[in-house]
Amino acid sequence: MIEYLLGILVLILGFLLWRQSSHLTELKTKVEQIETNFPQMVEYSVMKTIQGSTDIFEKVFGSAISKNTNVIKGAFAESLKELGIQEDLGKLKEASGDLKKITSDLKSMFEIKSARAKFGELQLEAILKDIIPSQRLGIRKSIGREIPDAYIIVDENKYLCIDSKFPLENFKKYTEEESPSKKEEFWKNFLKDVNNHVRAIKEKYVGKENTMDFAFMFIPSDAIYYKLVSEAHELVSEAAKSGVILTSPSLLPAHISLILTKIKAEEISKRAEEVQRKINILGTYIKDLEDKFGTLTRHLNNANSNVHKVQQAINELKTYYSSLTTFELEE
Repeated sequence: MIEYLLGILVLILGFLLWRQSSHLTELKTKVEQIETNFPQMVEYSVMKTIQGSTDIFEKVFGSAISKNTNVIKGAFAESLKELGIQEDLGKLKEASGDLKKITSDLKSMFEIKSARAKFGELQLEAILKDIIPSQRLGIRKSIGREIPDAYIIVDENKYLCIDSKFPLENFKKYTEEESPSKKEEFWKNFLKDVNNHVRAIKEKYVGKENTMDFAFMFIPSDAIYYKLVSEAHELVSEAAKSGVILTSPSLLPAHISLILTKIKAEEISKRAEEVQRKINILGTYIKDLEDKFGTLTRHLNNANSNVHKVQQAINELKTYYSSLTTFELEE
């Protein structure tokens, strides 16, 4: 009986184990499937969620924006006000207006002839101070009866003058005029102004007792200078022949470098002359010393000869004295 019961129990346990094993196999298969398809499942779920959220967002906010545009504008304005941004924007607008006013005032200032002349003087001064030693540069200082805008001391009591008061009134009108006939008229008037200024510079600063045979007319604009060179070349050439050289901010440093090179060469030449003069003096001293040494040598030779004669006389006296002391009387 007991053996029968044990057999039944074994069968029941075997069935339960088989069933459990079957469940485990099925579970394992499902786990493997999940592991294999997990990335695709996650991607699908995420995309579906995003799509759903996008649809909801568009519906909700699209409706809100279309129906509440004024509300949103008001809220935005209120936010700007609370943050102080609106006030800052107002100040920025006000500052922009001030900047325009300053620009306008600055333009007006440069339209004034004296202010333009001052600007040219300052520009000229900045260029010269950058390349010329201070001991050779003068800015708005008197040289005789004239006061040039600047001058370079080329030699003792010799000045190279530079003028920066360039006439621009008619050139300004020329650039602003649209009528071809008026434009031509202002251009001709401008050339007349330049010619007159060339003559004034020549009269004051060229070939005087204390000035060089040429001077510079500084044009405070490279564009104006090159326009003159290209369209009024004869005027520029004639001015140079008369001793007035037109120059501009980009050309003036090159001109000044040539002048400084000339000054340096003359300084070297003067030093060379001074060295030569001192060498000549030294040669004279050497010749004089040689003559004196020759005289001294002759004196020494004569003295040496006299010493030899004296020594010979002493020797003779000694011999004579010796003969006297050894003298014997005859019997």
